[in-house]
Amino acid sequence: MELGVHDLVTLNKGETPEEGYERTKKFVKEIEKMNYKRYWFAEHHNSKGHASSSPELMAAYMAAITDKLRLGTGGTMIMHYSPLKVAENFKTLTTLAPDRIDLGLGRAPGGSPNDIVALAQGQPNSFDDQYDKIKIILHYLLDEEAPSFYGNTSAAPHHPTTLPEPWMLGSSGQSAMKSAEMGLGYSFAKFFGIETDPDVFQLYRDHFEPSPFFDQPSVMVSYQIIVADSAEEADYLAKPIELAQVGLASGRLIENMDPEEVKDYEFSPRAQDFLDNYYENRFLIKGTSEHVQSILAEEQELLGINELMVYAPIFNQEARIHSYKELAKMFNKI
Repeated sequence: MELGVHDLVTLNKGETPEEGYERTKKFVKEIEKMNYKRYWFAEHHNSKGHASSSPELMAAYMAAITDKLRLGTGGTMIMHYSPLKVAENFKTLTTLAPDRIDLGLGRAPGGSPNDIVALAQGQPNSFDDQYDKIKIILHYLLDEEAPSFYGNTSAAPHHPTTLPEPWMLGSSGQSAMKSAEMGLGYSFAKFFGIETDPDVFQLYRDHFEPSPFFDQPSVMVSYQIIVADSAEEADYLAKPIELAQVGLASGRLIENMDPEEVKDYEFSPRAQDFLDNYYENRFLIKGTSEHVQSILAEEQELLGINELMVYAPIFNQEARIHSYKELAKMFNKI
């Protein structure tokens, strides 16, 4: 199974964006050494806790300081952008970094209603048919002309030697069939905390139509995973992440804190029930290598996972690297 990183560039408490980016640059290079296949940046607007608002720029920069790691967006929130501009951005990227660029096609806003209006230059967003928009993007990526109402233009640069790899993003299962029909990879964000019937993934595989982008179905699932040398250490490292999840569920932004600062914090019974549900449904996974590996083996069998993506905003950089390294060892990457 291939491995990847899903990164929101979560800022630690007291950290500046510049410090967060510098830490991320170092982390990306470490991930490449571990033979992870890909590294995706999210698109979150107007967020004080995350510094990934321009994932295409992040991917471009990181592609320039790495040699083999695939870089991409998880995702590009297409509701805000012209299909022509999306295609030209990614054709440019794949020309600069051939066979190393991914396009995660996201249909969510990546922000609040106010952010939607701001991105639409003060106008209400028309909420175009997102699947039709994706089809236009794919036409442009293949150097085909879009329908006449798009102006009979094509996307430059023309005829790059490699194509960016497009993936349909989903968090509820609704887009799985569309992914299959269009011949795209299907990337499911399980860490969003939405339960989905495993049959969704089988339907995707059963109805997949080969395309110039993928000749066979490919299922990617993203989890929040914390791996440590002991269960106690995993609990310790996970505490700030759990606190942030509880806050998010109640509409509060809680900074990513040093685990030492919150080690004695006690969750309310209601919050603990929420977290127990997250672990039971495997939206969050924590523990020793052996424990995590057993859970992932079950998930792989249940969902038919080809690629595993991991989002783990562990406060301490060394502990974060260690967690990802243990995952790499599980799958014989190092």
